[in-house]
Amino acid sequence: MAEEKLELHFIILSQDAGGIIGKEGRNIRQMRDESGANINVSGSTGVERILNIKGTSSEVKSAVRMVAEKLQEILSGSNNEYVPPVTLRLLVPNSQCGPLIGKGGQRIKEIREASGATITIPSETLPGSSERSVTLAGSPEALGLCIAKIWDIFEEFPARQNNVQYFPNMYPRSMGPHQLSVMSGQLSFTGLSRRSEQKVRLPSNVIGSLIGKGGCHINEIRQFSGATVHVEESKKDNRMSDVIIAGTPEAVSCATFLINARISAGRQASRNRREATRDSRNTRGSDSAEDGNRRARGPPQSRENDYDSDDRD
Repeated sequence: MAEEKLELHFIILSQDAGGIIGKEGRNIRQMRDESGANINVSGSTGVERILNIKGTSSEVKSAVRMVAEKLQEILSGSNNEYVPPVTLRLLVPNSQCGPLIGKGGQRIKEIREASGATITIPSETLPGSSERSVTLAGSPEALGLCIAKIWDIFEEFPARQNNVQYFPNMYPRSMGPHQLSVMSGQLSFTGLSRRSEQKVRLPSNVIGSLIGKGGCHINEIRQFSGATVHVEESKKDNRMSDVIIAGTPEAVSCATFLINARISAGRQASRNRREATRDSRNTRGSDSAEDGNRRARGPPQSRENDYDSDDRD
């Protein structure tokens, strides 16, 4: 008997989708071939896109691990010493959230202990849908194990047929507090709105992009998330800085997502500037070479003079 296949849906940032897909689709084709899963990224013009992964438990586990490795590569950039945890936002029908949590949070605790990943389940569904954005955080290997455990629960407790799926393009892309409150972070499920604190270690060379001119970026993160966010230079290593995030679990989760998004955007802007500078230098070099060739050839001969000379013969 063939093993049953299920389909999982994840929210990803549009700016990360390109790295997952790769040039001419090379990355996503490689992940399909190596995992055996069917992997697709929905088209979108907004800040969010939907990543669809379909396959058996082992296929989906491998695919999620590969996607997480690619996201980790995007976030770390060229800094090989900085290996950040990865956050994935899994869309879960509201009817499956109860079985996922388990009585007294027992199931989610077991998943956390078995996989090493942490999980955040918000209390509210996404706008216009009956799905919640469940955040998974950890290493690529931990996320693969976590998804395999979740897959088993979903197989035992299928979603109700009246589930209304979340589609990013149906809603404005303005980042209001309601939308952001269900985005990603790195927290464990508690079921309580108690105060939480999260420390994120980042390379010092990305802190300027995080803070922004006059603190504009970090102030936006504070305003949208409702969390307190401040930066401390590491006492042990001046190449790294600690970002301290405090607030309710939902606020910390939201702020963590925004920090990751801001760093990714900053890295992309730096790459764009480097490419523009390189293109400008190449253009100037080509122009200089052409000028040199023209000087070596001397002044161009007039077509009119050539005609007159032939006519005189």
